[in-house]
Amino acid sequence: MTYSTPPPPPPPPPSSSSNLGTIKTYMTIAFIFSIIFVIVWIAAALWTLAAFAFLSVVGLGIFVILPAIVYLVLFAFSIIVFLRIWKMYKAANAGDIATLKETSNIIWAILALIFAGVIPGIMLILADGPIKQL
Repeated sequence: MTYSTPPPPPPPPPSSSSNLGTIKTYMTIAFIFSIIFVIVWIAAALWTLAAFAFLSVVGLGIFVILPAIVYLVLFAFSIIVFLRIWKMYKAANAGDIATLKETSNIIWAILALIFAGVIPGIMLILADGPIKQL
């Protein structure tokens, strides 16, 4: 009878420090792109309000007030998502796993995807798995 050697044991799960490093990277990228999208939304709102001021002299200002309101609402939601990302970013850099787990939520990731841009939303979705493994 011949016996083959048993297969090697599976590798150990990644340590929490490597997960935390991955989360820090995801949060840094989400933080940077969230800042960019906040600036974009406020610039779009200001540009539309300037167009409103110009076109109201001609009598066509009513046509640009609705997009200005939409941009301001998107800016407000983007600020709320940015503050959430900032809180998670600070918790990841401080190594505060309890706060990180408390603030990580897939709903916030979807809201970030809709209101704060695609990249911050995707980064929050990607970070949600490693955060839950901590």
